[in-house]
Amino acid sequence: METSTYSPSVITNLSTTSPLQRTKSTGASSKQSRTEQYPYYLTRPAAGIDDHSSVSDIDPDDYATDYTTPDASDMPDDVEDFRDKEYPQLKGKVYMDHGGTTLYAKSLVEDFSADLIANLYGNPHSASTPSALAGHRVDLVRDRALRFFNADPEHWDLVFTANATASIKLVIECFKDHAASSNTPVWYGYHKDAHTSLVGAREATKMHRCFSSDEEVDIWINSGGLGGPRARQLGLFAYPGQSNMTGRRLPSSWAGRIRKSFHKAATYTLLDAAALASTAPLDLADPATAPDFVALSFYKIFGFPNIGALLVRKDSAHVLKSRKYFGGGTVDMVIAVNDTWHAKKDVSLHDRLEDGTLPFHSIFALDHAMNVHERLYGPDPMKFISHHTAQLGKQLYEGLVGLKHGNGMPLARIYKDDHSVYGDPSLQGATIAFNAQHADGSLVPYEEVEEAADDRNIFVRSGSLCNPGGVATYLNWSPAEMKAAYASGHRCSNPTQIMLGKPTGVVRLSLGAMSTSSDVQIVLQFLDEVYCQGSNERQAAPLSPPATPNHLTQLPPINMTTVQQGIAGPTPITPGNNPHPTDPTATALPTQPTTPTTITPGPDQDNNRPKYPPFNPQDYINMRKPWEEEFRKQSQQRQHEYNVAMEIRIRGLEDASLLSRNASAHGSGNFNGNGNGNGNGSANPTPSVKARKFGRSVVNLLRTKGHFVEAPR
Repeated sequence: METSTYSPSVITNLSTTSPLQRTKSTGASSKQSRTEQYPYYLTRPAAGIDDHSSVSDIDPDDYATDYTTPDASDMPDDVEDFRDKEYPQLKGKVYMDHGGTTLYAKSLVEDFSADLIANLYGNPHSASTPSALAGHRVDLVRDRALRFFNADPEHWDLVFTANATASIKLVIECFKDHAASSNTPVWYGYHKDAHTSLVGAREATKMHRCFSSDEEVDIWINSGGLGGPRARQLGLFAYPGQSNMTGRRLPSSWAGRIRKSFHKAATYTLLDAAALASTAPLDLADPATAPDFVALSFYKIFGFPNIGALLVRKDSAHVLKSRKYFGGGTVDMVIAVNDTWHAKKDVSLHDRLEDGTLPFHSIFALDHAMNVHERLYGPDPMKFISHHTAQLGKQLYEGLVGLKHGNGMPLARIYKDDHSVYGDPSLQGATIAFNAQHADGSLVPYEEVEEAADDRNIFVRSGSLCNPGGVATYLNWSPAEMKAAYASGHRCSNPTQIMLGKPTGVVRLSLGAMSTSSDVQIVLQFLDEVYCQGSNERQAAPLSPPATPNHLTQLPPINMTTVQQGIAGPTPITPGNNPHPTDPTATALPTQPTTPTTITPGPDQDNNRPKYPPFNPQDYINMRKPWEEEFRKQSQQRQHEYNVAMEIRIRGLEDASLLSRNASAHGSGNFNGNGNGNGNGSANPTPSVKARKFGRSVVNLLRTKGHFVEAPR
């Protein structure tokens, strides 16, 4: 597949209504280029551009875009350099559940908050100026989110959803209604590594099949679909890009091969990219080889906002247009009394499928999330994150394999595919599923491992992880045994952790963009000390910055006597004072002195406490000035970038509903989103003239009503 690189855009005239031009160089030869026209979001202004610059003052070369090819110098040297500042919630903690959700950066929350404070946004379904502003910005973010996955809006549409599960459910509902409208049976296939959300889709049809291995899928594809949908049937094959249990990554070639090989029955592909997209680039540049539908959750990529998306190949969109249910905003006309007729919107697929008011504030937060990701992890953030997490995953895996009891018994029973290679992001993500075992080979209940880690501020996940196929395969559970376990009282939400000598779940360690090598070392140190009695030699890692107390052991309560004498280490354990007789590695709590320590106060402060200078408010103000000035400049810069983008966008896009309302007073007319149209009316300006006037009026309103404003000082 050819890799696309983007050069800085040349903006010839920002005051025109023509969309901006971007030059795209493809392949090995940079001489071959083509120019595509579409609006996009401007990001990083160069030096010399401030919030007072007008559009005409901007030099074309002063703008770089978020599609600029990343330079090596732009890549972050070490996540440690900014983690304390951007992720203060991690101080003294180790977070190993990025597979559930990754963490949001501090600057993301600050930028989003400043945006909401500085701007007035209305419901995009209304016609007021704040509503028009919100609606146009939603369009901008939708376009930018597609670009984040290298998906050309010419070939792709993006439907905002609640999460990846909601995206999957939407596809299944649409398929079911499409099949019913055309009297076509639906066949559904799914991979054994699928999340429960994909498995549950089988209940929508009587014909379904679970593929138990990659080889089984390959045989099915090579046979042209034998064992799949038959002629005059509608087929859908669903699979995860990455197992949310083990982190193994499935082949990316299946969608293109199915599209080429299946001729008897129309068979579409649905990719669950929720786990994959969190730490890997999702490249949808080639629609010929890409899946027809892609489900994902943005909070797994950025930590915030809590929304998802369904990406749809426009060539496959027709199978989603027969959905029976319609909600607010998805129809052009509804008759509710004395008839049951309605007309759905047909401008775009997302207009038909996004029921009700979109979570537009969360969509604006997504815009800031992409900005922050680029600022922290480089102009090509997912490429850096993929490499970074792959190396950490390899380090964690090799360290876990090396943990052994004193008798040589491995501590960890790791569940890994034979073809997976930690450190190779094309085959394996930064996720490890394992069970801990004692020196005699007996299992440590997985929830006990999670609880022991939690006590030490190490946060992991345990259980069946909503992956029934993975549990059955890797833990060797047959259907009869699983039914028997259920009959005996085992539940996913209230598990019996070990049955028939086998675990019913696992411990999962999953790394993310802001994970570090120190995190890995702390986890390995914890497992070694708690379960191997420290029999494995390794370099101890600090749990956080050096000032943070070591919380792998229980520290004695601090009193002034121990402060004066210097804090001693944990009290040695003897057979008579071990507070945890079942845990030989536990540290005894010292006995409190029978008489309190007497502290003689001084004339000013306690003599035994360090002396601090009196608080001076002016010192505090002076300390904050540089930070506040920098924050003000950054806020003004971001506001100016947004204002420029809004002006460009609004000049090219008109609100069709308002235009139709204007035309209805004089006749009938048809309009499109670019302000072009035709209509009948009496001695009045044509709708196209109205469109142009409306575009100018929106810009003027935004100026005069203060919607193009500076960030608060």
